Amino acid sequence: MNRDEETESLIHELLDGTIAKQDVARLEKALLEDPEARQAYFALMSTDQMLLDNYEMPDHLAMHAQLMAGPLAEESDRVRTRWIWSGAALAAMVMLAATLLIFLRREPAIATVAGSADSYFLIDGVTVNEGNWTKNQRLEVRDGVVVAKLNAHTEACIDGPALIYMSDNGRDLDLRRGRVFFRVDHDAPHFKIRAAGAQVRHIGTEFGVRVAEGGSCEVHVVSGKVEVDRGAQKGKWTLKAGESASWLNRGDTSLDPLDGTDFRKALPGETIVFEDDFNDPKGTRLNEKAPDIGMPWKVRSEKVATVVGEGKLDTSGGPRHLKGHFLADDEPNHRQVVLMSFRTRQPEWIWDKQSKMDGIEKIALEAEDGTILCSVQARASEGHRWRLRDEVGGRESPLTGFSALQENELTLRYDALGGKITLHSGTSTQAELVAEIPSSSFAAPKALVIWNDYGGDLALKRISVKVVDYP
Repeated sequence: MNRDEETESLIHELLDGTIAKQDVARLEKALLEDPEARQAYFALMSTDQMLLDNYEMPDHLAMHAQLMAGPLAEESDRVRTRWIWSGAALAAMVMLAATLLIFLRREPAIATVAGSADSYFLIDGVTVNEGNWTKNQRLEVRDGVVVAKLNAHTEACIDGPALIYMSDNGRDLDLRRGRVFFRVDHDAPHFKIRAAGAQVRHIGTEFGVRVAEGGSCEVHVVSGKVEVDRGAQKGKWTLKAGESASWLNRGDTSLDPLDGTDFRKALPGETIVFEDDFNDPKGTRLNEKAPDIGMPWKVRSEKVATVVGEGKLDTSGGPRHLKGHFLADDEPNHRQVVLMSFRTRQPEWIWDKQSKMDGIEKIALEAEDGTILCSVQARASEGHRWRLRDEVGGRESPLTGFSALQENELTLRYDALGGKITLHSGTSTQAELVAEIPSSSFAAPKALVIWNDYGGDLALKRISVKVVDYP
């Protein structure tokens, strides 16, 4: 059987409802590539529709059957029943064919994106917690990991920092920088990845692509096959599972065994290690009080007893040094990112803030040995406005527009191995970035510290710490 006969046979099987599931993809490919096959498909579909129009007449057949008697009437009933069922079957077949036609013409599905708890990403310059990514749009991942569901069969795990454009067909990607791990089913729609002057095409696979500044690129195949096409001058290769290819700028391509690079294949895990909303009876002593999550509070120093309750911790009335230990955890030998979120409110003692201009408020992260690693700090002389501070290196960010004496929700992100500390005006790192400084320490925080001196009063509604784990 030649190709034309095979295609026509598949069309007949589609129309009579006997086509096998695995043959649908073969027929779809033939219809997309062969105009004559499409013409035969439409001709056969039109013939079936005409038969349906001519014979779907149950009312007429019923009246004719009533005029007949005996065996002839019975035979007419049988004919009528056959035509009714035939009409219904033909209608179902035509509907199935129409569905296939719609499938062939439809637009690619809009990709959906979601990030890890510590992620900070933008679509065309706008931050979103979750959202759609579609054609001609730019996805920029500055921190954390983002998973993009490109369609029902294709997923991309993007490790920041990364910059990717989706082409105008809503399917192909242009990877400008960063590393991305792809999971692609064998029956997934075809798409290409442009990276460092090459086109990378999947053939049902799991593979990673890394593009660095300056145009260097690596492709690593975990399973299946990948085609790498660097054009007529540089050549084309098909990489199998366990193989990789790399090139620098316009240089030659190096083919090597897979070296087990650390592509992220899923969103990292996350654990809340400390949380307290101070929803205790009014007047509860803070010292040794159990938070909602974490080890009991420790009061290192206080002028008067520190009490909490009814959703409030207020340091008004004197200097204090308070400490909350996180849940016990083994010292990690890998990257961890720590997120500290807190919500402030106006303290009870506000009347003395104009006279005590040397006051300071501080919320900090502390290492196991007692070293203060980083903090958000506010000084009375600067209008009690928060700024970030790297306590080890002594570097500070410019002042933010958020006051320690007013109600605000802020999130601090401490990434020791990434070498960065950021502050966001909301409950997550996808909120507006308001301050950023480098980190001088590689230590992991084990506790939080709340500290104030005379004239520096701080009131909190809640505070929580989450660890994002990158094994």
